[in-house]
Amino acid sequence: MKSTRTKYSTVVAALTVLPILSGCANGDSVVEGAGAESREQIVVAADASVESSVLAEVYSTVLSSSGLSARVESVGGGRNQSLEALDAARVTLVPEFTGALLDHYDPSSPARKADDVFEALSRSLPEGLSVSDYAMAEDRAVVALDTAYAQSLGAKTIEAFAPSCAAATPLVSARFVEDGAVEQLAEGAECVFAGVDLVTPVDVPGAQVFGTTTLSALAQSDAVTVLADSNHVLAAQNVVPLFRTGALGDSAVKALSVVAGELSTTDLATMIEQVRAGNASASEVARTWWDTRQ
Repeated sequence: MKSTRTKYSTVVAALTVLPILSGCANGDSVVEGAGAESREQIVVAADASVESSVLAEVYSTVLSSSGLSARVESVGGGRNQSLEALDAARVTLVPEFTGALLDHYDPSSPARKADDVFEALSRSLPEGLSVSDYAMAEDRAVVALDTAYAQSLGAKTIEAFAPSCAAATPLVSARFVEDGAVEQLAEGAECVFAGVDLVTPVDVPGAQVFGTTTLSALAQSDAVTVLADSNHVLAAQNVVPLFRTGALGDSAVKALSVVAGELSTTDLATMIEQVRAGNASASEVARTWWDTRQ
């Protein structure tokens, strides 16, 4: 497999992101009709990434199924373009990840657990923006070891692997770097790598140590052992919808909560892989996913 590599001895991470309000996952699976709420069309932003496109279609599909008028608007680029579109009221809602949002609004926050990250985001949320419940679906940074290597070390957790970090130069994804995972490992587990090797794609045959995220094909495969993080060294990155305050009525917020209760990491990873493989469009996988929930 051909790969593109950039060598780093230190890593500087900073991800531009957004905010939050309150909540945790809600398991309701029936969305009430919108009734008098269907005033304006709800426009869901999708940036250039497959993850964003799939999440945008998921939110749009569930909102539309509630009787609301919703559609996806491609804003191109990345997070900055989505935020600009939200600020300019060209879109109503932006799908995002909690830890990345917290890094944008309060990069000094020590919060790592899902609830703590969400609460910290709530406190840092600027006026005019809100979020509803976060989903169990996540794209959190993880350390993964080649399964044979993990067995030889007897390592199943980040803490157990930490003494081996000094001799390791893991292959890492851009998201792993951007989410500050290298710094968080050093601070929270005294896991300081000899260096990191930024690689695209990250699943290079023969490698032993990887830094990736839960939605990656590598993390979802049987080829590696994803190290457990029971001490929450790496920050939570749960799916969350960001929207303009007052732009959504009760039925829309209930629909968003249904996504929070129903969408799993495995569901999302499967949909993303189908789109990347060219087997279906983002709208098709979202529709199929939602149909199986009815």
